Amino acid sequence: MLRRGNRPGRLAKQLIRQVGDADIALAGAETRPKVLKSLEEAEIQEVRAAVRADARTLEELIAELRMEIDSRAERRERRTELIKNKVEQGRLWRSVGIQERIPQMQFAPAVRHLILLVLASLDFFVFADAYGVLTDAADYGVSWFLGGILGVAVFIAGMVLAHAIKSAILARAQVQLLKAADVGEVKMDQEVREQLVTTRTSALALTLTSTIFLLLSIAGVLVRIQGASGDGGDGPAILFTALIPLVAVAVELYLHDPTERDEPMPNVVDRRLERRLAKAERRLRIVAAQVEAKVAKIEKLYRVEETILDVEQRDMGMRHTTDLVLGGGHQIPTVATNGRSAEVDRDQLEKTIKMARRS
Repeated sequence: MLRRGNRPGRLAKQLIRQVGDADIALAGAETRPKVLKSLEEAEIQEVRAAVRADARTLEELIAELRMEIDSRAERRERRTELIKNKVEQGRLWRSVGIQERIPQMQFAPAVRHLILLVLASLDFFVFADAYGVLTDAADYGVSWFLGGILGVAVFIAGMVLAHAIKSAILARAQVQLLKAADVGEVKMDQEVREQLVTTRTSALALTLTSTIFLLLSIAGVLVRIQGASGDGGDGPAILFTALIPLVAVAVELYLHDPTERDEPMPNVVDRRLERRLAKAERRLRIVAAQVEAKVAKIEKLYRVEETILDVEQRDMGMRHTTDLVLGGGHQIPTVATNGRSAEVDRDQLEKTIKMARRS
């Protein structure tokens, strides 16, 4: 087979020496091109087989990633179907200006999440320290983490309470806005007015949430008071401990928008899967392009060998049987190998060799 660094015509001359002799010159003229073609096909198959395993691995990875992406997309569609009415109601209420009637501060989602993370961390460390003082436990011990979990529970209860209060504020604002629209104080599209549904709040749920939040906050303060052991210098720290959960509730009252009921969007995991899929598909295309480039180079080299083989055989007087006998037994004149045609063949051969060497 052809390898890099071989001079053009090496394989053709080798075939002339090994396949056929003067006694079977006519048969050899037909056999050698067939052998050359078989070698070409074998080398191309070898190149394709060398990358078939890598390509199969990439194809399996692509199929797996697509299946996982489709599965996550189906789950998002199911969640969207469950909250479709809430999403539509939020959009309609925003279109009539309900956000201007409730306390609201507009921040990017990343900023809002960062603020909540800071407040949650503050609750965790303050209550962890207070519980550690009460139990006289070392930092980062079991008791210390137990106090931190209590702080997180207080924070979660505060978030739920803030959302419940905001929903009550939204419900009152909705009623006032609809009354103003009915008396003509606010201009509202009648078609939109018929689709609006006011928010319903539960006094029992609000009372229960407030009670749980207050009990957890009081428990945290009592823990801090008992840990102080009558030391009057800890009074500001105790007050600070009692105010931290209230700060989180007040902040969330302004950050939370009850009309934000947007459809679930692809998250970090989805974007990571899409990047992996794009990378695998790009790698598969590169592998396929590299294989085709190698195959094209091999085919080009074998075309050179075929040309050289044909010229060499003609110079030796070897021709295909179809050049000698045609159907019906009519004899076709033999073309001289030392005449003008031989010179043309040699000129063409030299041009082909030069092109092969440059490539």
